[in-house]
Amino acid sequence: MGFAADKYAQIQRAMFDDWVNRFYPKQKELLEKSQTGVLLGEQLSRVSGNAEDSLRAAQQGESNRMARYGLSSEGDENQSAKTALSVVAAKNGLRDHERERSLRTLSGAGLGARNYANHRGKEIVWDTVL
Repeated sequence: MGFAADKYAQIQRAMFDDWVNRFYPKQKELLEKSQTGVLLGEQLSRVSGNAEDSLRAAQQGESNRMARYGLSSEGDENQSAKTALSVVAAKNGLRDHERERSLRTLSGAGLGARNYANHRGKEIVWDTVL
């Protein structure tokens, strides 16, 4: 082979070795975490804290706005129910997203090759984009 082909092969081998040594272990770790539910557990544990922090910031902002006019903010008796509903909705959204991500991982939807359909009348032609 020629010099350019040898150099290209050397670069490709170096890139593959780099991927195997640096990226593949991390990719494998994330894949295992996503399949065992560890990532979902970590995200679910952060939801309540984030909701409480957001509520606290909103209440502080309202108190500051009302204080500019010399008024005090009234407490909302339904606030705890609203907060609980927002936390439940966020957790359910995370569970749905995790389920979809798991199915995409199992089906190989995250791989480099993508299939898409070109509709030409009633005929469907499948093309592969690399």
